[in-house]
Amino acid sequence: MTRPLRLLSVALAATLWLGPAPRRAEPAPPPAGEVVAPGVEYERIEADGVISHVLRADLKAADLRVRSVKADGKETVRDLASRLDLGDARVLAAINGDFFRPKTAAGLPFNAQVADGRVLFAPMKRSLIAFGPDNAPSIEIARMKARMAFSTKAARATARWHEIDDVNVLEEEITGRDGVFLFTPAFLGLKLGRAKGQIAVVEAIEPNLQVGDVCEGRIARVEDASADVDVPARGCLLFFNGTSARSLAAGLKPGHAVSLKIDLPPVPGDVAQAIGGGPRVVRDGRVSVELKNEDFDPVYAAEISKRHPRSAVGYDKAKRTLFLVMVEGRHDQSRGMTFKELAELLVKQGCHQAMAFDGGGSAGLWVAGKGFVSKSMGAFNRPEDREVANALVLTAVRRPPTADPAPAAMDGAPPPAGGTTPPPAR
Repeated sequence: MTRPLRLLSVALAATLWLGPAPRRAEPAPPPAGEVVAPGVEYERIEADGVISHVLRADLKAADLRVRSVKADGKETVRDLASRLDLGDARVLAAINGDFFRPKTAAGLPFNAQVADGRVLFAPMKRSLIAFGPDNAPSIEIARMKARMAFSTKAARATARWHEIDDVNVLEEEITGRDGVFLFTPAFLGLKLGRAKGQIAVVEAIEPNLQVGDVCEGRIARVEDASADVDVPARGCLLFFNGTSARSLAAGLKPGHAVSLKIDLPPVPGDVAQAIGGGPRVVRDGRVSVELKNEDFDPVYAAEISKRHPRSAVGYDKAKRTLFLVMVEGRHDQSRGMTFKELAELLVKQGCHQAMAFDGGGSAGLWVAGKGFVSKSMGAFNRPEDREVANALVLTAVRRPPTADPAPAAMDGAPPPAGGTTPPPAR
């Protein structure tokens, strides 16, 4: 027997004795979650001493809508979801949103918010997630470009546009700044008491402060800034602070036309929904915790390596699947995650881009049919009792059930059983 044949015989004998070589194991597909609605599923994951909750949503699913919702001042995610579960839309899920100023009754988030195309708050140098009219998502660090002109549509071509310096800021954030500040209905009311300031109350804005559009309204009245002024429901306030800014308001009178335009570059103009958070934790499918690139207090930067409850949002490379993720923490069953661990979880789930929301005691996820899915994090720190400023919400159009159509009856024959008799002719 030649050497090649001897080797073949040895290999054949080994195969007969040991059996065929084991096949390489195929990677296991991600476990299927519980179906919440067509195109939306929820999964609870428990591993390595951490409990995570993942909601996956098909952004192309019929009737599915992503909404950025401002709380009524401040309210729990549970109350916010219950309040919205009305009319022709039902809430499928809601997750807490941006960091916010806890001492204000209005619940003012730090970053931008756009709700149904209307700008509510201006951006800061932190990540936000924006959605176009077709639910297409984008995570960016946006800046605000806001302008105003005192003119009618006919005279707009020759109108002089003036920069608006900020939107919905606290009085202490205006101190020492000479500029023009815009306040939307989300701010609730303005209490300033600044001797050098002047307020123009603008009403009947159409379209109602839509991002990317030129919006027009009329000045209802002009008042000194020492007055307490409520923001009109379909209008805004323009606050002129300081000598230079106040000179712009010198000739304003009731009835004057006002044009406003607000953009959020680099986010495209047709922004339907946007909500802030930060930092970005996933970029192009890789872990990328970008806390140093965003405007966070240095004290917060120390939290990058600590484990806490976390909330996050992300989407896949095709921009088709949206992920809402909440990680439990601060209790015996779940120790929480660092930002890096959160990013690794998001990448494992399939996120191509992702960012964090406010975490800690604010982290909470509500899912239809299940309520709050996270456990209590202490007697005074339960997520279902924690008030937040805004939330990212998934809704679906509520459609009445339709019965199968009855087969058509032959001419002159009675309708089949179960059919309906047509109404008599009038």
